[in-house]
Amino acid sequence: MKTAALAVAILAAFCVEGSAQDILSGQDIRSRIVGHSFHGRKGIMSVSLRYAEDGTVTMRAPVGAGAGTWSLSDNRLCVKIVTGPRRMDECLTFTRLSDGTYRASNGMRLTPAE
Repeated sequence: MKTAALAVAILAAFCVEGSAQDILSGQDIRSRIVGHSFHGRKGIMSVSLRYAEDGTVTMRAPVGAGAGTWSLSDNRLCVKIVTGPRRMDECLTFTRLSDGTYRASNGMRLTPAE
């Protein structure tokens, strides 16, 4: 029983470590997220996003459009949407998935639109 518990603990540690390694660095965010457009989906919510190189972010959703700014802080993209139906002020990490999409730490899945 102790051996099985130890094996499970070791496997869990590898899974957590693997997830941490998949988080994009600030440099990766700058090259893979900034300057690109995405289709985002979280549950039933769908949105089009663009993180422009000038530090602005724009979003379009069926319920309206919004805009704001972004900045990098280490390996986090801090986004402040100040207009539109879904205002936000949060810092996100991104994980690159094997199918070429990205998962944001808020649960949104981003698919490149370009």
